[in-house]
Amino acid sequence: MILYGFNYAKTSENKNVGIHFYLDDYQFERLWNNPAEYIDILKQYNCIFSPDFSLYMDMPMPMKIWNIYRSRVLGQYYQEQGIKVIPTISWAEKETYEFCFEGIPKGSIVSISTIGVKRNKEALKIWQDGVTEMIKRIEPSIILIYGR
Repeated sequence: MILYGFNYAKTSENKNVGIHFYLDDYQFERLWNNPAEYIDILKQYNCIFSPDFSLYMDMPMPMKIWNIYRSRVLGQYYQEQGIKVIPTISWAEKETYEFCFEGIPKGSIVSISTIGVKRNKEALKIWQDGVTEMIKRIEPSIILIYGR
């Protein structure tokens, strides 16, 4: 599957691709502020991954909950508008497992990213533990991995 970042969605001539949000949050914060403005643009593409709002380890827990909520709500909203949405799954430390896998039906196709996790062994271990927990809880039918 070929993917383009959301930051190219308005200008790309190739619409036979999917749109991802593995970008800095400021690149797609506008979706949260005005989701209806992007319906017609996003409908032109094969699918979108739900927005991947950041979950940093040093971020307060309420912000992490808020960012998962925003990802799920926008994914649901665009799905209701007839756009094929593949849920993006992200997590941080084990305490985020309480909410970061919620709202995703078992057996779903999901997307995850390796962006930023291969820089050090601790980050990679946290990512690997999260993948294991995601598989246990969601039992995805397919896992699409963005990154190496």
